[in-house]
Amino acid sequence: MNVISIHADYRLALAEIKQRIQTTQTRAVLAANYELLSLYWYIGQKIVTLQQAQDWGGAVVEQMAADLQAENPGIQGFSRTSLFAMRQFYLFLSPRFEVVPQPVGQLPWGHICTILGKIKEVDVALFYAAAKQNGGADFKSVPRDH
Repeated sequence: MNVISIHADYRLALAEIKQRIQTTQTRAVLAANYELLSLYWYIGQKIVTLQQAQDWGGAVVEQMAADLQAENPGIQGFSRTSLFAMRQFYLFLSPRFEVVPQPVGQLPWGHICTILGKIKEVDVALFYAAAKQNGGADFKSVPRDH
């Protein structure tokens, strides 16, 4: 160890920098996740709008999945199943929210899909989303149709 590395001011500055790096990384991940969920919300909204306006049913989802996959061959997440999940995501929350609600916006997409598959009431979903944010929810234990 050299003299600089053992000096109290240096150790304090290093600890503060490490903490700032960790905080910034976490904030960046959460921001990127929220943007991705906002995209999924938008796609779900567009699908619902087209289905309602044109009376196309599930065919629009099939076609959109094929077109998005053809246009973006290296990007995953735009399969027929994924687009139906985005549609369900929008339909589940949009009657009460104009954008992705904050507790849900901090969850990974996989957790949201689990919520959509198990929980039928928005208030219950928001409760589990907030609990998950605080480290207290285990989605595997959520009873189906809760």
